[in-house]
Amino acid sequence: MLSILFLCVLSMCARNKVPAGMFRTECQDQHFWLAISSAFLGQMFRFETEGRSGVYPVSDKRAAQCGYTMLLDSRGDLVLRASYLACDVDTEDHAGVQLMVWFVNKETSGKETSHPFLLTCPLQQWNPREIVCEENYMEVSVKKPIPPVGQKGQEWMTPPPKRSEQGGVKEWRMVFRVLPDAQKDVTSLPMKEQTLSLMEAEQLGYHINSTGTRIVLRCGYSSPLSYLLQEKGVDLETVSVTIFYRHQWTLLRVDASVACSLHKGTMDGTHILWSIPQVFPPLVQGSIRDRGARMGVGGSLLSDCVIQQRGYKMEVRAGVMEVRIPFGADGGYVKSHVMDGQYAQSYSIDLYYVQQWEDAQWTLTRHCSFRPLWTSPRPRTLGLFNLTVPEEREFSLTLGVFPPDVSLANITILTHTVTPAVTEELGLRVFQVPFTNGTHSYLLQVPFSHPLVFQKYLGKMYRRYMLEVNFTLLVSPHGQVFTHPASVACDLQDVVLPKVEGHCTDKAVRLTLHRGNMDTQWAILFGNHRLEQQLVELGRYSLEVEDGYFVVEVPLYSLGMAYEDLSLQGLLTNVAVSMLDVETGTVEQTFVQHCTFQVRELMVCLPNNWMVVVVDTARVVPPLDPWDTTLLDPMCGPKETDHTRALFSFSLDSCGTIKSVEDDGLVYVNEIRYMPQYLPIPQYFFHPFYYYSQPVGCRYPLNGTRTLAIYQSHLLPRSRTHRSHKGQHPIVRVPCEVSCGGDGGFTRRIEGREVNAVAMRCLWMKPFSDIN
Repeated sequence: MLSILFLCVLSMCARNKVPAGMFRTECQDQHFWLAISSAFLGQMFRFETEGRSGVYPVSDKRAAQCGYTMLLDSRGDLVLRASYLACDVDTEDHAGVQLMVWFVNKETSGKETSHPFLLTCPLQQWNPREIVCEENYMEVSVKKPIPPVGQKGQEWMTPPPKRSEQGGVKEWRMVFRVLPDAQKDVTSLPMKEQTLSLMEAEQLGYHINSTGTRIVLRCGYSSPLSYLLQEKGVDLETVSVTIFYRHQWTLLRVDASVACSLHKGTMDGTHILWSIPQVFPPLVQGSIRDRGARMGVGGSLLSDCVIQQRGYKMEVRAGVMEVRIPFGADGGYVKSHVMDGQYAQSYSIDLYYVQQWEDAQWTLTRHCSFRPLWTSPRPRTLGLFNLTVPEEREFSLTLGVFPPDVSLANITILTHTVTPAVTEELGLRVFQVPFTNGTHSYLLQVPFSHPLVFQKYLGKMYRRYMLEVNFTLLVSPHGQVFTHPASVACDLQDVVLPKVEGHCTDKAVRLTLHRGNMDTQWAILFGNHRLEQQLVELGRYSLEVEDGYFVVEVPLYSLGMAYEDLSLQGLLTNVAVSMLDVETGTVEQTFVQHCTFQVRELMVCLPNNWMVVVVDTARVVPPLDPWDTTLLDPMCGPKETDHTRALFSFSLDSCGTIKSVEDDGLVYVNEIRYMPQYLPIPQYFFHPFYYYSQPVGCRYPLNGTRTLAIYQSHLLPRSRTHRSHKGQHPIVRVPCEVSCGGDGGFTRRIEGREVNAVAMRCLWMKPFSDIN
């Protein structure tokens, strides 16, 4: 029966008003229970009890002898537990039991404040024998046997003593069964008896009291006349004593022996294991009948339903009752620690265990054990739960469950560290999620679009969002710090790749690039050149940046342009725009824009010793038929003509090509010439002989890779007149303009041949103009 009977003497309360919520009182199983909140405790504090003989401080010695237990629970609250048979308890017939308690609080200033409590609880029915194994004392109370009226017995003393105020208690005798000297454990040695008076027993720490119906013996652990006994592998501390007393001059005796389990509990996997024998040999006479066992927490028994819900277990193994309590189960207290930078927890629980039996002497014995069980700190793996719903496009994860002594100090994402108070200002959300048992966890929510979320392209339009966060937490009250890293990821098929659109102008390729939604993932390649400021400058690109897209104009003959074919219809080129995944180095997709540019004159030197040349004869006066032009070998004519232009395609090892070595290069020279079939009659000082000559040439390195080069000539205006010099046509070497070329990364086709578009050195040959 739990009832809060928080009574206060009005005259006392008038002096010291009790703050609300600082105190709690309960009536537990045969015990008063008073708790003082840790928030109310001063620098020093104490309890005092008031009885008929005065007010006494509750010291450790008096607590053990008088039936009081003081402790600080895992939350830091101060608890006083007092037996209904404790000193200063006033028992009123049919009214219950009362105890006057003073809580004295000493402030840091040195001022003491007293708070009085009159604890009143209903008196429950006592069993014939009640044994209590408290944290700091052992207690046994038995029903006082009274012989039938008229029964005669042995006289207590001759002559009889005078009646004392306590009904002759001071004249009682106690016979202890003890071990021989220097022996503390029971072995095969016989025990001896030692008879003491009440005063002698009290001097040794044994408190004996008598009420109208009961006899009480109480003593602390490790008392002088106790001994150890091992039963079924469990250590018991035992006091074996028989009390002799008189009733109307009749000698009576009562067995007041007490035995308590000293088992402190051990860790068995993930459970705390506490053991107690089913039978206590020093307390049993004759056959025994088990009347069951129950368990509780903090002095209150629990129902079977609650026990099952909390995961507690009670099992009998080889005559021993084993109580198993899961680490961290409700009813106990979890305390946090930091060990070597790692989070750890210890667990404690105030176990209350009651077992009952019948034997030949007692119709019912009730044996109660109060046992605080605790574990040493153990490293704990923190639970990280990913609650992310991809459709919501937001990371949602929880860390913990933590006891109240843990708080979140800050979180670190990449290199950014923020406290919970300012996370929302940065687009993050951190919540403390409380639970009904007083624990809590932390919930972190981060949108996928947040700059601190890392994104990676997986292919096939899938993107991986990744969040790496480090939680920093504090353990109260000493401010110990520990961290916990967390990494979560989510894959979504939501990638919009960059899109390229292109068209051709007269002298350039114009490309519009739509950015897509993963700018940082892609590098844009023009040919095999990465689009950067250096490429824009070297290639003379025109760049226009707009919101969501940008426009690039690639001029003819610039870096990044490739060449497929050359004919009189034009120079067939392309610009390939590729999306390079910067993470993997692979090309995701490529867009190619083809364009054909009209050219009047052009020369191409192929790496396989092949040359393609377009020459324009329209500027020759009078006009000539390009079909009649040839190379040095008259059998090598044009492949194609259009009345004003001629296209020659030939091997440098043919058509009369002249090869020579100059410096570090190999030079090939040929000539496009026109010789009419019939020459006009020359006129002195007016008509020279009719003649057209256009030297062409290629230069290759002696050592190294031969690559394609395209040259756009800038010749002086041609004349059909040329002055012969000793029958030779004088030529001069003129630097050529290298207008385009690549770096070896792209394969092109010209005249059906694959070439590597890399710039090379070149040699242009052309005639002198007529000085006249």
